[in-house]
Amino acid sequence: MKTKVLPLLLLVSLSMVSCLSYDADEFDGKIMPRVASYTTGVTNDWIYFNLRTGEVFNRIAPNRDIKEGQQKDRLDWDIAFCGYHIRTNSGTSGNGMGGAIDLGYGDYDRWHTVDQLPMSQQWVIDNDTTVRITYSQTDWYRYVNTHGLDPKENPWFDPNNGPQRTLTSANPLLEKNMFLSGPPMTYTPSYHVYAVRTADGKHYFKLQIISWYNQHTEIDDTGGQMSYYCDELKQ
Repeated sequence: MKTKVLPLLLLVSLSMVSCLSYDADEFDGKIMPRVASYTTGVTNDWIYFNLRTGEVFNRIAPNRDIKEGQQKDRLDWDIAFCGYHIRTNSGTSGNGMGGAIDLGYGDYDRWHTVDQLPMSQQWVIDNDTTVRITYSQTDWYRYVNTHGLDPKENPWFDPNNGPQRTLTSANPLLEKNMFLSGPPMTYTPSYHVYAVRTADGKHYFKLQIISWYNQHTEIDDTGGQMSYYCDELKQ
């Protein structure tokens, strides 16, 4: 009898679900062009954006346009992403006049003009002593071989500490855009709004990370292809 009742219950349940309506607004922000993280086999897999022109570097593959280290002497990028880690063209990441400030939790639409930015807040520039990113397995075992370490005693993944990590150059303030917890690992945005200054020091953009996932697809294996808002503040 149960085998006959179960399909009927499922049919009723599906009918009820189909009658529900949702009023959620469709996401109209931006999506990362691809997943950029250690999963690509490259530890420092950064996608660079020129916010002033819309140009994107390393859109298709890691290090295709800007190799790690080359970004330092270039002024044609303003912000870069490796997973949820973020660089500005400032400090140890670049010779530009970039940086970031925290505008607080919540209302992205509140911020329209540069005049609204708090004058007393100090702009935070990038350093290479704060942010740690996950080694790719390829780079980790290359490191192990180069330093003559035993891979069995130095595995890429430790059950107690997770995967191996290394310091990188990034913005310590923008690192706070995401909260990590688990296992299982979950990524929860802080929903803070940040102001980012461009490499030439003349333009300002507001930034808010919305999701670790691509908002235009169902949550499956798109983790790391973040959804976000980013718009220029009027002068």
